[in-house]
Amino acid sequence: MSGQPRLEHAAFGATGSLGSRFAAGDAAAVDLFPPSLRGRSESGDGAGSPALPPSCESPALTADVFNASSPAAAAKLRSILAGEGALVTTGQQPCLLLGPLFVLYKAITAIRLAAVLERELRCPVLALFWVASDDHDWKELGTTHLIDTSNALRSFRLSPPEGREQLSVGQTTLDGSIHDLLAEVREVLPRSEFINQYLELFGDTYRPGRSVGRAFGEALTGVLEGRELVWLDSAALEVKRALAPLHTRALRHAASAAAAVTSSTERVREAGFEPQLALPDGASNVFYDDGRARRRIYVAGDVARPGKEGGERQLAELLAEVERSPESFGPSAALRPVAESCLLPVSASVLGPAEVAYWAQLPGLFEWAGIGMPRTVPRTGWTAIEAKVAKVLDALELDPGELSDGGAEVVERSVRGGRPEAVARALEEAEAAREGAFDRILEALSAEIPGIRATAEKARAGARKAARQLEKAVDASVLERQSVLRRKIEKTALHLYPAGAPQERILNPLYYLARYGPAFLESLDREVETAVEEYVAQLDRAL
Repeated sequence: MSGQPRLEHAAFGATGSLGSRFAAGDAAAVDLFPPSLRGRSESGDGAGSPALPPSCESPALTADVFNASSPAAAAKLRSILAGEGALVTTGQQPCLLLGPLFVLYKAITAIRLAAVLERELRCPVLALFWVASDDHDWKELGTTHLIDTSNALRSFRLSPPEGREQLSVGQTTLDGSIHDLLAEVREVLPRSEFINQYLELFGDTYRPGRSVGRAFGEALTGVLEGRELVWLDSAALEVKRALAPLHTRALRHAASAAAAVTSSTERVREAGFEPQLALPDGASNVFYDDGRARRRIYVAGDVARPGKEGGERQLAELLAEVERSPESFGPSAALRPVAESCLLPVSASVLGPAEVAYWAQLPGLFEWAGIGMPRTVPRTGWTAIEAKVAKVLDALELDPGELSDGGAEVVERSVRGGRPEAVARALEEAEAAREGAFDRILEALSAEIPGIRATAEKARAGARKAARQLEKAVDASVLERQSVLRRKIEKTALHLYPAGAPQERILNPLYYLARYGPAFLESLDREVETAVEEYVAQLDRAL
């Protein structure tokens, strides 16, 4: 289809939130994080490795554990792992068919940031996408949404195989039901020159026998073809083995790790923000998969319990299992960023608004682990405004944010503005006359017959109720006459705030890829590159 959507900056988090204020450069939020985006050399010329060195006594990962978008990206990765450069990381749980649009925005922001830093630092810098396959929230990760050709929001859901409802999404193997789901997706997308290209890609990556984590990673690099990116599946056995020392330490010293998080969390509260993460009493930052469910490990002295109600085990026994079966253990949301920097030379991490909020609670945990915390960089966010949407916005002189309630307020305003002038004037005059008359009646009653004032108040309420019923009848008649306009407003709101949430958090990128093809991504590349360059320039001025 011709004519690319217009891309407008989307708000980064809710107004006044930690994420929003961090992205705006508010000192109260920014000061909760380490100050430098990259490690400059002592000479001040910007050259040299910008990475924080891996630590935690974890064995180094070899290049063959990663998945690269191209031979050039693989070669650059080998140089970086050899100590000649750095990584810009971002990540997400493995969502169905790539999940919502913001997943692409994260990846492209990391890619563009890596390119900017590589030019400035004169050493290899590469974007890495960490596929957090340990997550077990099937309801969120196994569901995605598209708008169909009749402008209705459609949900597609991948059900977990029996017995895996509480186990990780990413490690689950797809079965034949994925074919049926993709067939349903095809039915709701418009016929276009691009639809087969992307459905074939998703059909090849999301296929029976493939893990959800691998399907997600390969689909991501397939969609972003031609862009330098590597991805790492957190469920890979090599990754689990490499993280065994960190998991051991996090269990053996669970109390001090919790205290480190608590210390940073107090700073967040003191800065006036509500913490994003809550660490339950006695909880460690390690999860355990016993083959039936994935549960957080609780530690009290020499005793450990997988899950709040789990059976007690000797901590020493569980630590031995970490060494023997590292694949059964995984980091919590708080420990995952530390795990990345333990294993990899990370310079910066691209985060969403909720991630920025909980990373603010992690400086103490990075210090506890003995490694520096990489710079947190807000991902870019966008609202894609198609020509049909822009036409309605322009005609009604609306800002996209005015439709965040589904268009209800705009519709109501339109209806009120649509009352015939003579009717609107008569209703206003009647209201003024009614209220004035009752004011005089009540004043007179108060002086002469105060005992029936309550009856008069009741009569006034009845009159108001009758007037409101009349107004509703008038508005219903106007609304019926304006039904076409109402439908336009509601459909426009659906495209901007589907299910009442920002577009980027709900809509699957297939909606735009099927309509506009690779040119949609090229347009996104340009906008993201400009935004990232401006952000880095602002940081340079602040240093």
